[in-house]
Amino acid sequence: MNRPNVVVFISHDTGRFLSPYGYDTVDTPNFERLARMGTTFDRAYCTTPLCAPARAALLTGLYPHQNGMMGLPGDMLGGWDLRTKERHLANVFAANGYESVLCGFEHETTDFASVGFETSLHGPGTGHNGGQSLAGVGADISAWLAGRPGDRPFYLQIGCHETHREWTKDAEPFSERGVWKAPYLIDSPEIDREMAEQQGAINALDRGVGEVLDSLEAAGGMENTILVFTTDHGIDFPRAKGTLFDPGVEVFLFVAWAGGGWERGTRSDELVSHVDLYPTILGACGIEPPSGAVGQALQPLVGGGGAWTPREAVYHEKTYHDNYDPMRALRTDRYRYILNFDAQTLYDVRIATAPRYTWFRFPIRKSEREELYDLHADPDESNNLARDPAHQQLRQRFKEHLARWMAQTNDPLLDGPVASPYHLRICSEMKELSREGL
Repeated sequence: MNRPNVVVFISHDTGRFLSPYGYDTVDTPNFERLARMGTTFDRAYCTTPLCAPARAALLTGLYPHQNGMMGLPGDMLGGWDLRTKERHLANVFAANGYESVLCGFEHETTDFASVGFETSLHGPGTGHNGGQSLAGVGADISAWLAGRPGDRPFYLQIGCHETHREWTKDAEPFSERGVWKAPYLIDSPEIDREMAEQQGAINALDRGVGEVLDSLEAAGGMENTILVFTTDHGIDFPRAKGTLFDPGVEVFLFVAWAGGGWERGTRSDELVSHVDLYPTILGACGIEPPSGAVGQALQPLVGGGGAWTPREAVYHEKTYHDNYDPMRALRTDRYRYILNFDAQTLYDVRIATAPRYTWFRFPIRKSEREELYDLHADPDESNNLARDPAHQQLRQRFKEHLARWMAQTNDPLLDGPVASPYHLRICSEMKELSREGL
């Protein structure tokens, strides 16, 4: 068999808010189509609830504190950029004879060519290739496929604006089936209105996914194409995006490869992380992942053979978004443990969310530096057990577990506060200026 083509699709801020995950207020038949084509992961998680760092972890096989992308790119947001661009899937595939192509936008760097993409589709072809919607993406993919030589495999990475705020940019509100009521938010007409807007954006995302699948199928060769469809992190509502609670770090994940013998129409409830996709994708293509990858290949869970060792935990982190909010966490089958490292006392303190503090059903102020939740008894993560005498042994065990993970992955937070690249650069500049004339 020829080497498989690879398509990695990453949406913006969608969480698991799709009909294959039990949400019936949205209209997402193309995601149901994806579910029939391969394996749906019911408990997949990102590494961080922030856009650029989450994508960078997925695409380099390293946690954000390992690949350097601990915040957003651009000096106004800290000046972050990938330190490990050679590990980006686009670069690795290009080095192994693949054509690496970006469709829509990427969020891992300010220059898509710097991570290995040869060309771009469905965008301006500069910077990160824009942030437009998926409308018309199928025609652009079809035209590219029709004009390329057929003997070279491709890596196609697709990014889109959906379902990032403002939701009405890409779609009309949708409430024909009602609106979903988030259990962590109050009942409010304003929330219902925004939820209808988001549901409309999710429907638009689904239509774009349909365009992508239709264009790939029409071109032929779909049997030998690996499909990985996911999102960066949870939905953009208070107590979701930007937090280390389940609504902030849960992601949809569909994986399919008919030609590789991977199962169709199956589901997995194993704990998996975005970093597991890196060795999965490269291994399926016969490419040895670069050293240091921290994930586990998912082949045993999709019918690709091998033995799966169940994860004891998945790990999450937050360092910067539009403020400094260093946190580290782990999630097991039953518990979540969060350690807050600095003075940030409010949950989800982001510029986009600040006007919506009144939407919180639970307190917005953190009561403790440490947080421990029993997800079976308390799925909304509202009862912090960190000081409960009956849970002290468990709290200490998780704290030690988290410390070992941080040490094993060389987390710079163990050595003190983490300065942004912009902070370091401006401090160096000011020191130089202070010495002038002395």
